[in-house]
Amino acid sequence: MTPSLVFITGSTGFIGSHVVLQTLEAGYKVRLSVRKESQIEGLKTLFSKHANKVDFVVIPDLSISSAFDSALKDVEYVLHIASPMPGTGIDFKKEYLNPAVQGTTSVLNAAKKVRTIKRVVIVSSILALVPLDALVTGVMNAKEGLNPSLAVNPDMEFPEDPMASGGMKYHASKLLAHRATLEWVAENKPHFLVVTLHPSFVFGRNLSQTSPDGVDGTNAMLWGSLYSEKPFIPAAAVDVRDVALAHVRALGANLEGKNGVQEFIVSASEKDGWSWTNVAKFVREKYPNLGTKLEGSFDAPPPIEARRAEEILGLKWRKMEDTIASFLDHQLELRAQL
Repeated sequence: MTPSLVFITGSTGFIGSHVVLQTLEAGYKVRLSVRKESQIEGLKTLFSKHANKVDFVVIPDLSISSAFDSALKDVEYVLHIASPMPGTGIDFKKEYLNPAVQGTTSVLNAAKKVRTIKRVVIVSSILALVPLDALVTGVMNAKEGLNPSLAVNPDMEFPEDPMASGGMKYHASKLLAHRATLEWVAENKPHFLVVTLHPSFVFGRNLSQTSPDGVDGTNAMLWGSLYSEKPFIPAAAVDVRDVALAHVRALGANLEGKNGVQEFIVSASEKDGWSWTNVAKFVREKYPNLGTKLEGSFDAPPPIEARRAEEILGLKWRKMEDTIASFLDHQLELRAQL
């Protein structure tokens, strides 16, 4: 039986590279979209064990739906992972909102034309399911289905301080992009099922990181927190390998008879060891030579309920120690190569 073909965006990124690897290991064929031809060689090397199951298509601008016309030929599943990272721009609409919304809706519009497509899985964020002040208040009572009731305005103003505004712009873009997905599905009633995954802060080994100074995204928030007196973000966390597995499970999960967008919070919790107090203690005990500054007792982590992902996708969460060790061991490996 010929393996199903999965089209994946964002394959050069932290989450995307893990998703590609686990999708291949699960037996699927993949077609990876890249923005530049020069990115292909690195991906070929990264996934060399599966060379016969990988092909590539260059799409410089994901916001143009016609760019996907040939890319989706014979595709059965779409995993849309590409999205702007926090702190990457000043102009909210141009650099955060438009790429997030247009990138997603253009993928959906293109998929609507392809009758072979059965399911589109979009990685969103837990931030799409919590109020805009959640990172400030630390109250992250995320719930599936909460997005339409949350206040957010595409014309809102942001603080002048780049540090404060960057995270808020990213959060607002996630709220609005997910709302655009919900509205698109309600309006278009596609022939395929749409699944959205909502991970908390994603940590772990970055398959794309090749140098010690290449720590970025959420891993940079973890690294920075370890070298500060207090953490930058709430202890709402999940291992990148669990996020990747959620994508693969979402392809084959029995979701028949379910209408609308199927949302899944993807996150570990305090019962899996996640609190900044536990993280600080573990790192100082296991990695004393790193000279980290984070120590003491911190606020309890936000209560996060990921029962749908556990029950429907069959996910179990890696422990905090496993995730932190996979990240720090990788950083030490890279430093040892200098």
